[in-house]
Amino acid sequence: MRSFPRRTGSLAIVLGIQLACLPAIFSQESYAYLDKHKDLGQQSDTNKKQDDSSRKQQTLFKVLKDLNKTKGVYFLFSDQSLGEKMVNPVKNENAEIEKILTQVLDGTGLKYKKVNEKTFVILSAKENAKNEYNLAPVTFSENDHPQAIQAAEIVKGRVVDSTGTPVAGVSVTVKGTRRGTTTGANGDFSLDATKGEALVFSAVGYIPQELVVADQSSISITLVASGSQLSEVVVTALGINRRSKSITYSTQKINGEQLTTVKDPNLINSLNGKVAGLTINRSASGAGGSVKVVMRGNKSTQNNSPLYVIDGIPMYNGQLGQPDNTFGESNGSGSAGRDGGDAISNINPDDIENMQVLKGASAAALYGSQAANGAIIITTKKGRSGSARITVGSSLTMDRVLLKPDAQFEYGQSAQGAEDGWGQKNGNGDYTNEFYKTGVTWINGVSLTAGTDRAQTYFSYSNTDNKGVIPTATFNRHTFTFRESAKFFNDKLLVDGFVTLTKQKSNNRPISGLYNNPQYGLYFLPRNLQFSDYKNNFEKLSKMRELMVHNWWNVDYDNNVPGNAFSQNPYWILNRNARTDGRERAFSSLSLKYIVTPWLSVQARGNYDQAVDEYDSRYYASTNTTLADFNGRYIWARSKDKIAYGDVLATINKDITSDLSLNATVGAAINDVRVTDQTVIDSYRAVDGNNNQFGLALANVFSLQNILPTNASRQQSVVRYQTQSILGSASFGYKDFLFLDLTARNDWSSTLAFTPNVSFLYYSAGATAIISDIVKLPSSISLAKVRASYAKVGNSIRAFVTNPPQYTLNPQTSGIVKGTRSSFPGKSLKPEDNRSLEFGTEWRFLNNRLGIDVTYYRNDNYDQYFETPAPAASGFTTYYLNLGQIRNTGWEIMLNAAPVKGKDIEWNTSVNLATNKNTVVDLSEEGINSADGVAQFLLTQYDNTYGTVVREGGSFGDIISFVALRDAKGQLVLDNTKHTPLPDRNQKTRQIVGNPNPDFTAGWSNSLRYKKFTLDFLFDGRFGGEVMSMTQAELDLAGFSKNAAAAMAAGGVDLKGVLQNGTPFDGKVDARTYYTAIGGRAGIGEYYIYDATVVRLRELSLGYVLPLKWKGVKEVNLSLVGRNLFFVKREAPFDPEVSMSTGNRLQGIDVFGLPSTRSFGLNLKVSF
Repeated sequence: MRSFPRRTGSLAIVLGIQLACLPAIFSQESYAYLDKHKDLGQQSDTNKKQDDSSRKQQTLFKVLKDLNKTKGVYFLFSDQSLGEKMVNPVKNENAEIEKILTQVLDGTGLKYKKVNEKTFVILSAKENAKNEYNLAPVTFSENDHPQAIQAAEIVKGRVVDSTGTPVAGVSVTVKGTRRGTTTGANGDFSLDATKGEALVFSAVGYIPQELVVADQSSISITLVASGSQLSEVVVTALGINRRSKSITYSTQKINGEQLTTVKDPNLINSLNGKVAGLTINRSASGAGGSVKVVMRGNKSTQNNSPLYVIDGIPMYNGQLGQPDNTFGESNGSGSAGRDGGDAISNINPDDIENMQVLKGASAAALYGSQAANGAIIITTKKGRSGSARITVGSSLTMDRVLLKPDAQFEYGQSAQGAEDGWGQKNGNGDYTNEFYKTGVTWINGVSLTAGTDRAQTYFSYSNTDNKGVIPTATFNRHTFTFRESAKFFNDKLLVDGFVTLTKQKSNNRPISGLYNNPQYGLYFLPRNLQFSDYKNNFEKLSKMRELMVHNWWNVDYDNNVPGNAFSQNPYWILNRNARTDGRERAFSSLSLKYIVTPWLSVQARGNYDQAVDEYDSRYYASTNTTLADFNGRYIWARSKDKIAYGDVLATINKDITSDLSLNATVGAAINDVRVTDQTVIDSYRAVDGNNNQFGLALANVFSLQNILPTNASRQQSVVRYQTQSILGSASFGYKDFLFLDLTARNDWSSTLAFTPNVSFLYYSAGATAIISDIVKLPSSISLAKVRASYAKVGNSIRAFVTNPPQYTLNPQTSGIVKGTRSSFPGKSLKPEDNRSLEFGTEWRFLNNRLGIDVTYYRNDNYDQYFETPAPAASGFTTYYLNLGQIRNTGWEIMLNAAPVKGKDIEWNTSVNLATNKNTVVDLSEEGINSADGVAQFLLTQYDNTYGTVVREGGSFGDIISFVALRDAKGQLVLDNTKHTPLPDRNQKTRQIVGNPNPDFTAGWSNSLRYKKFTLDFLFDGRFGGEVMSMTQAELDLAGFSKNAAAAMAAGGVDLKGVLQNGTPFDGKVDARTYYTAIGGRAGIGEYYIYDATVVRLRELSLGYVLPLKWKGVKEVNLSLVGRNLFFVKREAPFDPEVSMSTGNRLQGIDVFGLPSTRSFGLNLKVSF
């Protein structure tokens, strides 16, 4: 076996973990053949003089040796394989190495097998390679003379990377000799060496290291990454692998380790601060809650979430009910609008190999309307050949409340029975600490990977168990994953399949809003009363009904004193208004790929995703009658989602000429979504035969059979839609420094049935130039690249709006009733039209130790889909429209550097910066106006003092509210008597008071290593934007806020303005009078708008690789971790990142949401 010295003069290296070699190799003399090849070269020179046809030919040995020098690649072969073969010289030295080898070996009876990006085996075309871990590749000195082997001892050891992970396939050679080996799957190696000899450790992507053998018989080596990214493979749309240098749009890769350094029950939260242009808001619902992800700004009134793709297969990321108003209701039901979680949170973060974020429409155009908002491509882990490897991980974190509402606990009631804090200074201190607990989150998992060269297996199990900071709030999830990959028919057929099973359950998942929220009652207890009196006695026996009833300071059930519908005993809500969510999900996928020729392959893929969700909510008798009936209330809901996807693809990767290459894909796809919702509600307001509104036949018996039939609401809906597609892409490369990408996809969407627009075409084009390969640049510049792309994609519309159903089910008779359509059929509707333009440049310096990537984008979304009130004379209530234009423009900058790279110490740092400006350019349509004559459409129905809108000239999601009345000079107009601000109640002058979307985002990640210690931390920030706190408005109104207490202590609030009668005023206003005028959910909203700027320490991890030598234990990693540890800067009284809802509505609104928490704990990882 032979390998070649590199161009730099260093010893040659052969990487062999996946090497496939002829059985005959082991019986051949493949060492001493240098002189023969020299003679062959001389003989070849003689032949060249005799024959013109052979004058251009060279020995295969010389061609391979030259490729080693020019391309930095390595070859493993037997002398018998090469023989005395003469081959044509390389036609295009700038082509990819695979294409060069195909050309050179053509007609020789030989073939190559790719081991990795830098290592190839030359084989007879009739032979197969086999797996072997103990190959000893030969290394020659510069003069190619074999070296004598002296008496030696066996030296054993292990090679790991900077994170302590074993590195397989590392070449370990004895310098100046032919002795060597490669590390196995666990990074282990063994070879003969004598004291004083130097071992050379080399691997692609790492800095070579040398170690002189001393007296030790076991050694450990840590390789440092070289930072080279020129040949990095990027997973693009449809799972197509592309070299990063050829990509024509902005992408960003996140490795799996970055998602699990500090774990979160929802893996998407771990992307926060790590990707430029990505904004993530999480719901105020605790562990397992859903998240809202937006790339490059909000574009659509329907859906602004990216598409998630698992191993090339699109995933349906459906979300269950979300709050849609201040009360926390879902669909105005009077029940708590719970966050049922999202599908992406079901994925086990430990199963992820990496994520590729495709930010622009150009990047994801092949997915059509599904990816109008970008795509997140998730590559999961596979099995690996070699001995079985087991990894066990455990993470324990403790959660403490970090940020509570700005409430006061000094002043008591103004009068007995009053629900306020305007009284004497006789408070009992902050009792909320008795309510909030220390939350605990356990994330435990185990994985197994094993296999041969032909088949590999991966299995994992993960369990997440959370006890929240709110009593009785729990979350538990089990996830099983099994994956099998195999090769058949001489490695031509590749089969890959996996299945993931998830089962999760949550009890009393925290909610926001005024109804059924324990935190409202918590903060509205008068401060002079003892919280402990009601903590353990949340219920008492009713003599009238002989059952346990609600007990709270302002409730006397037997005397018909019901109390406040908002302010119930927190423990009554948690124990007697309890809620349970459950989910069972199965996600399976199968891929078959057949390699027809070296340049042509065909692939068929399919997946089936099924999720069943159940919701159970029980209101005991004596709950406030606004929320439940005399005998209580029972809500049961079940939904079943079935999603089937399949595609067939053909891929060509071929040189058209010596300078021009083509990588093309054509195919077809189908996506079928079926969502079945069945809900049975006691319908609050169900009556018995005597017309008594009891809801349930028997008090506190929660079953479907116990629901009174009359007026009970029974609803069932079935939603199904399908998209059929054909698609194609072509990537042309010219001399490996110019690239042109073209894509096209045509969708046929069932949601556009009954319109002429059921078929629609999407396309994109992009170009990249590698300047550093075109012109000679200073040696300090490793890469200089420019790129540009344009795409036209879109967003389909929701089902059934083109032909609304006329039939409903009569809940009384269970019969079908034909009714009158309330919505006008949208038979002229078309998909939203999204057009995106992007320019970017990427530069790397100092051997890739320093890099910068800059992108500018502009995105225009036309033909927005709106649902608007219809004119009364039309006979309909709703019109469906396409109109308007929303524009997003912005910059993204990614900086990365490796300031320190050494054997024992390493520091890598990166900075992500992004800006976004969102503008509603146009909302005009002849004959179409909003109810108040303003060119706007409501995202959230104007509720109490605020609403969220899309208004022409504004930005998506603007918060509108009544503001304080001012005169022409801008002075406050004050009430003549009370001297308090007056709200401007003119419906047409509801003003934009803020927008929750940031103007600028930034993240700074750092990873440091010193020997066996690692330190990772992440700071991130959002700058600009505004949020609204209805929590503070309510607390101000009742005198329960710190602002109210401060004003009372100061003798009032200083105000300056002009009275209604024109008299100037400059003086103090009584605190209660002032806050009663501006506070509350019907107050003056502009006073409760806050700067959304926030900077925090997002993640912190301090780890250590324990120097253990236990039998069977490969390594143990232990780390201290923290998440959301503190705020560097914050203006709002709540965390602006936490939202009441993860839909388009209620962004930036806080209504007694779950307090932000700080987490700290331990991570343990053991490998066997």
